[in-house]
Amino acid sequence: MNVTVIIPVYGKPDVLHLTLQALAGQHYSDFSVWLVDQGGTIPFEQFRNAYEDKLRIHYIDTPAHTTVSDKRNRAIRESAEDVVIFLDADTIVCADFVGEHMALQCAGNEVVIGYIYGKKGMQREELNYEGKLEFEAFMRWFEHESRHIPDEREKYYEPVQDQLMRLQWPWAVFWSGNISVSRAALQRAGGFDHRFKGWGIEDIEVGYRLVQSGYELTLSRSAWAVHVPHEVDEAKRMQDQTANARMFLRKYPAMEIELYFLKVHDWRKVPDRGEAIAKAANKATVTATTSIADTLMQEDELTHGMQKIIQMVTSSYDTHFLLVGYDAKLFVLSQVSTLIDPRAMSEGLMNVSGKKVYRLAGSCMPFEALSFDVCIITPVWTMYNPEMIPHLLMEALRTSRVCYCLSPRTEILPLLAVLTSLKKLGRDIEYSIVDVVDQNMKLITCKDRGMIQVQEGGMLDDQGRYRHHSYI
Repeated sequence: MNVTVIIPVYGKPDVLHLTLQALAGQHYSDFSVWLVDQGGTIPFEQFRNAYEDKLRIHYIDTPAHTTVSDKRNRAIRESAEDVVIFLDADTIVCADFVGEHMALQCAGNEVVIGYIYGKKGMQREELNYEGKLEFEAFMRWFEHESRHIPDEREKYYEPVQDQLMRLQWPWAVFWSGNISVSRAALQRAGGFDHRFKGWGIEDIEVGYRLVQSGYELTLSRSAWAVHVPHEVDEAKRMQDQTANARMFLRKYPAMEIELYFLKVHDWRKVPDRGEAIAKAANKATVTATTSIADTLMQEDELTHGMQKIIQMVTSSYDTHFLLVGYDAKLFVLSQVSTLIDPRAMSEGLMNVSGKKVYRLAGSCMPFEALSFDVCIITPVWTMYNPEMIPHLLMEALRTSRVCYCLSPRTEILPLLAVLTSLKKLGRDIEYSIVDVVDQNMKLITCKDRGMIQVQEGGMLDDQGRYRHHSYI
């Protein structure tokens, strides 16, 4: 079984030099290295001359617009080894790095996650190295500091005692800075998706496909590496990560992915009590909320109220309605093209020709900004964990020009509190309360004027972006 190490390159030759020095000092020596550049950002001839007797280095220079996924796929195609190790160019590895990965691979572990000291994701690194970028000096410093800079994923590893498949989202720790995968597993999963652009998510999406294909993830603390600190554009990273998260959700519109991006374990409202009491209370909440929806759909005395809602909504807007929460009278409207509902519903209810149905909570939606003229939220939101309600409203205002939210009179305060807090944060929110059903049911109409004006070409920040906070 042979192995190659694939490293996407983004310039920074001084740091790359440290990475290659660490690879040149491996106890396991039978491996090749593929450097995949992007528009000739490194002087490759210098690296080849410096390491020609120490490493088998291959070099690919791709066009400047190439995504990191394309770069990795290109190296996968052009190499032929049985095992592929993915390593970042700013990551220095231990002397047993390749050997430890290969020991686990030879033992039948086809997806191995290596430990990365100092890697802090969007929270940035805690490393504070101020010395020269010289290999021996850096490693001496690291050996002294290593206890203070654990892998950010330690918060996931420790509770499950390193048994990654016990995690709720095992694929979420599949970070490409230090992983090894068998070629057979990569081919079965399909490699990296080139549609992910910029920083983040493209690697965990591959991890998701590997897990879905039946592969288990194994942690190796012995195949460790240390991430070299450097300055980054965090705003740009957040922008890239948010766009890629929505791409992920568009590909796989599953509840577990939506909740992962929110880091919320459940969408349902559950009181903070014992498990048995919580289950009973949750069942009662579902029953109560369903009865509200049933009341809206079935009681004769409210038929006129529902007709007023339909007339109000359809009189100003003709197409592209998003419905959050199933309601028979609303779902059959010709304007409603898309339904989001987190509950398990019968196919008969939702099987309407030409309409898309997503079993999501709506707290993270796989749609572009202002994809819909109208979003209508039924009382299904009263089932939600209170932490989810702000996310739901933010997404409704992001994806739609106007949002209509049906609320029982006794439940209206959380919605008003969220809208008020958004206005205090500087969001250009307009909202009003309409008594269109009866004294027990209210309709809140709201819109984000800022989002609409941006779509029309205004209110951008100095970098050309709308100052819209993302919850992803």
